[in-house]
Amino acid sequence: MSKRMTLGLGAVLAVVAATAGAARAQELGGTVNTLEPAVALVMPFDVTAGRQSFQLVSRVGGSDAGTLATHWSFWSESCDHLADVFICLTLRDTVVVDPTAVQGQIQVGQGNENTGPKIDLTGEKGFVTVTAFDADPRSQTCEPSDPETPSATPSLVGSWVVSNTQTHATFGNVAIGIVDGQTLPAGADFFPTGPVAAGMFLQTYSPLDLTDSEVFFIGVAFPAGNAQFAESEIGPIPSALVNGSAVCCNAQYYDNTESFVSLPDVCLTCSMSAKVSDNEPLADIDLPVIIPRSVIADTSGFVRLSNCRVGSDEGDVPIGDTTINGVDLATFVFGYHGMAVGPYGTSTMGKYTAE
Repeated sequence: MSKRMTLGLGAVLAVVAATAGAARAQELGGTVNTLEPAVALVMPFDVTAGRQSFQLVSRVGGSDAGTLATHWSFWSESCDHLADVFICLTLRDTVVVDPTAVQGQIQVGQGNENTGPKIDLTGEKGFVTVTAFDADPRSQTCEPSDPETPSATPSLVGSWVVSNTQTHATFGNVAIGIVDGQTLPAGADFFPTGPVAAGMFLQTYSPLDLTDSEVFFIGVAFPAGNAQFAESEIGPIPSALVNGSAVCCNAQYYDNTESFVSLPDVCLTCSMSAKVSDNEPLADIDLPVIIPRSVIADTSGFVRLSNCRVGSDEGDVPIGDTTINGVDLATFVFGYHGMAVGPYGTSTMGKYTAE
């Protein structure tokens, strides 16, 4: 499952950042960590034409020497459940996963052994969740002892990379860490209705300088896992809006003179990848567009998402007329922007302000 790789500077920095510590960081409502260990991780992957991707997970937290069963669940942008495997992690253990060769793994003696069939997700993109459970000592494939109860100790850190196989530019970042594996931030605090300053802010260099751009939006919900993990894991937001999407958000682009312009709504089913702009030299990239060509985007700045709506689960509320935190199902939207100039790649993570 793991393989020898040569990665660019951006990927190396992402790996270093993933293992960096912080003094009791309290990020995003106290339920999300990107610097400290968590029980569950969320990160994108893309192995469509011209892309290669890897996910890196380490067990660094806690002092329990018992084995963890990490459950890897891959979801497509269209909400299809693609694959799930169990990978054993002992204390201070690390694994690299290639989405084109997904396989379970156990540790035997001083070595790692792959288990089960090899799953090739070539042609797919979306997101993966990694959740820690206490391993069943009787299982030969490292299944959880109790799939309804994630591990009580935050111990996982992770990072991801996506590479352009034509230009060899690589961008990556740390994984989103859900501290207890289940509790998402209060969406209504960060995506309220009305003309307020809150929202998600995703930075960009000037689109005119970029030769590659891939924005990843990931919409997650709890409980929303697959099969036996339906009530214990995070997963995709159900697509319940009238237009078939799971989430729709208002969008604006702010340039480096504080001027802003409204953009078409950003709508996604489970997750979405898009390019930040349709201006040259990004016009030939075959992805949906956030900033259309009719909008002048020639400076650095950021894209802001606000007023996100999801399908209602309340009988007296029209479908689609509900804020992201107006339903019984907890929901939230995360974002990354991977970008490159020639062979030099980097990425930014969505930042938030509350109302």
